[in-house]
Formats: sequence, C-alpha cells, structure tokens
Amino acid sequence: MSEVQTGHEVHEQHAKLVRALADQHARTIAQDYDEGVPDEAFDALMERARALMAYERQMPALLAEPERLRSEKVIFWSWRAQSAVAVALIIAFRLLGYSDGWYALVVPHLVATFCGWPLKATVKNHLARRTASLALHAVGALLVLIVLGILSPWFIIALVIGWAFVGTAAADGQEAGK
Repeated sequence: MSEVQTGHEVHEQHAKLVRALADQHARTIAQDYDEGVPDEAFDALMERARALMAYERQMPALLAEPERLRSEKVIFWSWRAQSAVAVALIIAFRLLGYSDGWYALVVPHLVATFCGWPLKATVKNHLARRTASLALHAVGALLVLIVLGILSPWFIIALVIGWAFVGTAAADGQEAGK
C-alpha cells in the first residue's frame, strides 16, 4: 500500500499534472503547421490528458484516506474495548455474586461486540461506522449503569434503542463497502 498523502500533497500532484498538460498543449500548438499537428505531439497531449483524468478519478479516495485511517482505528478499538467491558462485567457478576438475570443483557452485548470485530472502514462507509463505534461506548456505559443498579431497569428500553442505532449505523454502507 502506498504512503498516505495529505490533502495539500494531493492538490500539488493535481496541479503538477495540470501544468504538464498545459505545457504539452503549448508545445502541440507551437508545432501546428499548415498540415496540422504531428501525430507524436497529439499522442503525447492525449496521454497527459488521460493521466490527469485518471488522477482526478482517484482524488476523492486520496483526500478521504487520512480520515478513513482514523476511522479504522476508532472502529478497531471501540468494538474490542466494549467486548472487554462485557467480559469484565461477567467476571464482576461471578465475583460479587450478582443475579444471573443480568447475563441476559451482558452476554448479547458481548456477542454483538464480537460480531463487530471484523468491521472495516472503506471510503464510502467509514463515517457511519465510526459513528456507530462511538455510539457503542454510550450503549456500553448505559449497560454498565443498568446492571450495576445505578439506573432503573426501565432504561433497558433505551439500551435496546441504542443497540438498534448502533446496528443500523454499523450496517450503513455495507453494500458499498464490498
């Protein structure tokens, strides 16, 4: 994989290709005699134009790459951290002798976070998946507050709504990511 370029470097490369096309166009015009442009000059002009158009097709992905990498790290660590939270809760239940009823909330949370481990960030879906990964922390905090008895069990409704949001946001762009 190539090195990630900053937005400034991407725009500099674009400007360089535009200048090369303009220079070749000027040379082609200078060579234009009464019988027309020589084939070699025209071919060189077309090659510069193709190179510029190919680079312009890549520019959106190149400009989005630094943010995509940032999103990839957030996604990677968020889902693993929430798996660790669920495992810590299960261990705390065993050590503190909590009711086994709370396993009905913590085990699905653990399984769901394990399912999020393979999520990847693409140019098209990285923002939705980063949002889902950050919202996952709010859902995890809500889970901890509910099972430790700080919040009323009625907040389980908010937990389910939170998981629906996280699941929808994580799945957003699923087809585009393939």
